[in-house]
Amino acid sequence: MRTFRRVAAFLRPYWWLFVLSLIGNAALGAFGALSMAVIEPVLSTLFGTSSAAARPAGVPSSIKDKVFDLLFGWLLTPDPQRTLLQLAGFIIAMFVVKNVVKYATGQINVRLGEWVIRDMRHLVFSRMVELPVSFFNRMRSGELIALVTNEVGTMHSTLVPFMVTLIRAPMEIALLLGLLLALSPTLTLVALSTSGGTLLIIRIARRYLRRYSQRMQEAAAQYTSTLHEGIGGIRIVKAFGAEQRLRTRFWGDLQRYVRSAVKLTAVNDMVPAIGETLAIAALAVVLYIGGQEVFNGTMRGADLMTFLFALFAIMAPIASLTGVPGQIQRGIVAAERVFAVVDSAASLKDGSLECPPLQRSVRFESVSFSYDGERPVLQNITLELERGKTVALVGISGSGKSTLADLLVRFYDPTSGRISYDGTDIRQFRVASYRRRFGVVSQDAVLFNDTVAANIALAKPDATREEIERVARIAHAHEFITQLPDGYDTRIGDRGVRLSGGQRQRIAIARALLADPDIVIFDEATSALDSESELQVQQAIADVLRDRTALIIAHRLSTVRDADCIYVLDRGQIVEVGTHDELVARSDGVYAMLYTLQTEGVRI
Repeated sequence: MRTFRRVAAFLRPYWWLFVLSLIGNAALGAFGALSMAVIEPVLSTLFGTSSAAARPAGVPSSIKDKVFDLLFGWLLTPDPQRTLLQLAGFIIAMFVVKNVVKYATGQINVRLGEWVIRDMRHLVFSRMVELPVSFFNRMRSGELIALVTNEVGTMHSTLVPFMVTLIRAPMEIALLLGLLLALSPTLTLVALSTSGGTLLIIRIARRYLRRYSQRMQEAAAQYTSTLHEGIGGIRIVKAFGAEQRLRTRFWGDLQRYVRSAVKLTAVNDMVPAIGETLAIAALAVVLYIGGQEVFNGTMRGADLMTFLFALFAIMAPIASLTGVPGQIQRGIVAAERVFAVVDSAASLKDGSLECPPLQRSVRFESVSFSYDGERPVLQNITLELERGKTVALVGISGSGKSTLADLLVRFYDPTSGRISYDGTDIRQFRVASYRRRFGVVSQDAVLFNDTVAANIALAKPDATREEIERVARIAHAHEFITQLPDGYDTRIGDRGVRLSGGQRQRIAIARALLADPDIVIFDEATSALDSESELQVQQAIADVLRDRTALIIAHRLSTVRDADCIYVLDRGQIVEVGTHDELVARSDGVYAMLYTLQTEGVRI
């Protein structure tokens, strides 16, 4: 119930639309009952058995007679033909009004549903992008995509029909039930004798509905994840001839989804099917008993026919209500998965201070870190990044270089120790304010399917074209950008697929410079490039580093020769510190070994 209340809370901003939907659906329920009630005066007029004529003089009118006189008495005249004509006109007018209300209510329901689902998706995505990097390390991207599309979509497909059903169906059932009771309380009790069996079936089915709903949602997330990974890694799939393996995996995911969906549908459809069968059985019994009352003269034929029509009409809203448990279970399962992400605790606590420009240095003070709390990745790291200096981190893969950079921009917090910025613990700063002091260029230059200018202006959307071109020139990117079909307005495709690796990196460098950061981080910025592209990017980096504070992480030691200070990491610890010449001079050191291997053509 708490989950449902949270979903319903999304309706609050649109309460006026919800009220209009409530009124419209209630009116449609009333029209449904009225369309059955009008059958009685029509039959009575055709067969000359109106209740007023059949009632002996001096006998008071029943409640049913009073209600029917109120509804249709103004249409009845001594002339049957005129009465029939007026009833026909009334029926036409009633259905015209009903369909106008139905159309308007449908439009209201669509807008209400789409606006609510828009807000849900926006909330989930907004919350998702605020979560720390550690959250995305635990979750697969395909699962997150499935969450925003499939799960929220399931909530949407459940919410609107569920809302309509709970408004319209009860109103129609209540009015039709009142009509049935007015026509014959005895026959109504006989007709409702099947309710107990239907409720028992719903209670038994609820457990299975929830189980299969959960399995189906998990299977949908799995095949979405496989689809996303397959498309994203299609070059590798084709390079290794793994198409069949990918197809087999996707087919297995689809099979699991289909099995769960079939079981869910089987249970979900069984409830209304059994309920309708029981209702038809009750209808047959009512026909027999009511027929006997007509033969005995205790009930008019027109009343029995109206009763049967109303009883048949009441089955549809009852059947829709019996289908609600299945809708609820699917929606609740999807909502629980969605709210699990919305409620995910942020591991990084935001500070309260605004981060000023760097004046002196950033220091790591006895910093240790572990991703899982058990295996240390960094141990007792102490280093300083002085303003205007270039510091390099080198070491073999897995030594903790990139993790140290992640701690510097506060993707994670240290397990122990602290990082200070001009003497202030970085945890005291607002995360967004602190990160604005950094520009990051990583090995994988992530670009978006947008224009070159928009990609460069990612951190500063209001940048002028002059500012964009200025940083592009510094990054040695302006020349090739102007040769593109539309220059800076050229769309570069998904992840910048229309550009070469070197071109993507130079755009990434320009992007990092546009916000004029105090510290620029180059994390393996040239390791994935060919020699020609590497030379171009290194020239761009050299221009960027002039009078800037920089942290360079590199496998290729040629990129750090000119660094003011080089820290050598090994198994999460700093084992050497010095300049390039100082470290090379230590013939037995780790840096000297790496340098010798690389200069001899061995890649580490």
